[in-house]
Amino acid sequence: MQALLKAHPVPIDKSRIRLSSDDLLKILGEQQDNVDSFTSGLVEQYISECLRISSPEGAFIHSKALAAESPDIIRVPGMAFHTGTIIQKILQHAESYAFLLVTAGPEPEQLARSLLNEGKFLEGYIVDLVASDLVDKVADQVQEHLKCQAERQGQHITNRYSPGDCSWDVAEQQKLFSLFPEGCCGISLSESSLMDPIKSISAIIGVGAKVSYQEYTCEICPMIDCQFRRVRDQ
Repeated sequence: MQALLKAHPVPIDKSRIRLSSDDLLKILGEQQDNVDSFTSGLVEQYISECLRISSPEGAFIHSKALAAESPDIIRVPGMAFHTGTIIQKILQHAESYAFLLVTAGPEPEQLARSLLNEGKFLEGYIVDLVASDLVDKVADQVQEHLKCQAERQGQHITNRYSPGDCSWDVAEQQKLFSLFPEGCCGISLSESSLMDPIKSISAIIGVGAKVSYQEYTCEICPMIDCQFRRVRDQ
């Protein structure tokens, strides 16, 4: 197994995080048939509150990309990831991989849990949606940092992919976490591969001169019921 690599923290600027109330309202509208002004106000309220209380963190490591003997595997020194053929095909020309961990912190999920315990189910659900969008935007900042770093070296990056995406077994998160120092970004992993805080992301990005980033990749993903696919397709 590959030895621990140096984790590089990425400062997260909360002032740059922009959460779209329109996208969240589209999700709510689909699931509730319509959205009234009260619900719209709650979305705006909890976007502000989640941004205020969150403690986002992000970090990444770099590892050399090695040739793999199978079309559904990517390999780094001492370790192979069974990503499936979709992700492997996208990453196959990478010269190195960036593995990343990001989190929104425990506060948004604690707020959602508190609201649900009080019987405020709509409010709790809205906070959960906001927190999911928030951690995605944190990952975007880490990805942008990696993009700028790659461009300075005349390279490009791919989109990011997480265990659970495109038939990549979520259990492989155990391998990904083994590359990082324990407790990196304050994130822990259970035996069943659930992250704590829940609103966290682990992912891989390909780096190299012959890879590319695609603005929209839902068409390659088999998750046809994904709520975010529905929003973007509207």
